[in-house]
Amino acid sequence: MPNRNIYRDFLITDSKLRENIHDRKFVDEVTILSRMLPNVPTDEELRNDLTHIQRIYTMGDRLYKFAYEYYGDVDYWWVIAWYNNKPTDSHFNIGDVVYIPRELDVAIRIATRER
Repeated sequence: MPNRNIYRDFLITDSKLRENIHDRKFVDEVTILSRMLPNVPTDEELRNDLTHIQRIYTMGDRLYKFAYEYYGDVDYWWVIAWYNNKPTDSHFNIGDVVYIPRELDVAIRIATRER
């Protein structure tokens, strides 16, 4: 039975299911994280709950740099990616407008479906 996490399911695969691979690597158990699909915010949530800062994406910009500049932690780059509906830096072009949510806690709550 999968263990339940607030954000993801943990799937346990024991050596009976993958005997050849596990035996060669001397592994008894493997933990696999299920894919977490981000919550797509409604227009009402975006309009009422979040405000944002606009930046123009220029040469050398990276989402983790924006996260550090506005949130003080590079680990929140994914919030900016989620908010712009562009999963990585490579989806931005020079000259694109990048929207950075001001309220980090509200953005995380909406993105992870916490209520």
